[in-house]
Amino acid sequence: MFRSKIFCFCFLFTLCTHGSAFANPDSQAQLVVRELNTALLSVMKDAERLGYQGRYAKLAGVVESTHDLEYIARFSVGKKNWKAIDDNDRKKFVDTFSEYCIAAYSSRFDGYAGEGFWVTGSHPVKRGRIQVNSVLEIPGEESVNFVYLLQPGEEKPRIINIIVGGVSDLALKRAEFKTIIVNEGFAALLQYLEMKTQEYADGDD
Repeated sequence: MFRSKIFCFCFLFTLCTHGSAFANPDSQAQLVVRELNTALLSVMKDAERLGYQGRYAKLAGVVESTHDLEYIARFSVGKKNWKAIDDNDRKKFVDTFSEYCIAAYSSRFDGYAGEGFWVTGSHPVKRGRIQVNSVLEIPGEESVNFVYLLQPGEEKPRIINIIVGGVSDLALKRAEFKTIIVNEGFAALLQYLEMKTQEYADGDD
């Protein structure tokens, strides 16, 4: 059964990437979320052997591929703050923010106890974006519902926000980051992200 599911996933992915009739925005968005979920389950099942650095290495490419990290970074600091920094600082911030996001995934998905991810549906929303609903089933515990918001990309839709329990991760980041910039400056935000990234790495020791 497990091999059959993997075969079906690979078959559908091949069809979508070659422009078949199945390659509509909704199906592509679902595949992006499944790509992320599959990678997370993989590192969870092999978490102890991989360790933090191994999980980071396996997740880095997937997170960068499935998330529009530049958009998330830019939105999180706000248009005014983004315009106030030069191209070098923008690049440095996107790179630092990307490392922070990958580190967060690598730290949080650090074990496996029979969990399973399932995509339960999708539908278009405003601005050509797509909402994908997914659930994390945890044996013996209440399931966790994830709502992914994806926007069109050059090759495929990519995640720009994740809502869990009605709480928007993008809104939380925006509020937190803008507060740091207002109170301490942009350089302090970079230092904060670098510190959090290191804390994620140290927490696995």
